[in-house]
Amino acid sequence: MIDQTDRSLIELLMRDGRRPYTELATELEVSEATVRGRVSRLQESGILKIVALCNPLTLGHQSVRLGIGVRDHSPRSVAKALAEMAMVNHVALCTGSRDVLIEATCRDLDQLVTLLDDVRRIPGVSEIDQFVLLELFKDYSWVGLRDKSGQSAGQRAGRETA
Repeated sequence: MIDQTDRSLIELLMRDGRRPYTELATELEVSEATVRGRVSRLQESGILKIVALCNPLTLGHQSVRLGIGVRDHSPRSVAKALAEMAMVNHVALCTGSRDVLIEATCRDLDQLVTLLDDVRRIPGVSEIDQFVLLELFKDYSWVGLRDKSGQSAGQRAGRETA
């Protein structure tokens, strides 16, 4: 279980994962050792992972979402196989018309075709809904969820989107 200090620490790290533990400790009114121990525990438990993220569209890459229907196999087995693919960033079991949802980044359309071919080869994959992102307006994973709102992609890139 996590407490309010853990939640506050996670929120601060979601805004800037490079903040020094001394600053975090001061803001949270705890010791640096407490921050270090909590970050370590949260990482070891799988609750927290500190990574650098970028908007793939600004790099000229293709960002895609695939809704995958599974037949004659476990959706978990398909999800585990998808998670092993280098271009795949997120994999989740889901409800609705598809069993698995993935997010992937491809450098170009040729690599997207390769990704789709590789996904089709996974035993159990029966249907694929494809969504190529054209423009990103909001992404919660980049800033955090303060008051249930994230920062717009335009704000992160130093510009406002209309």
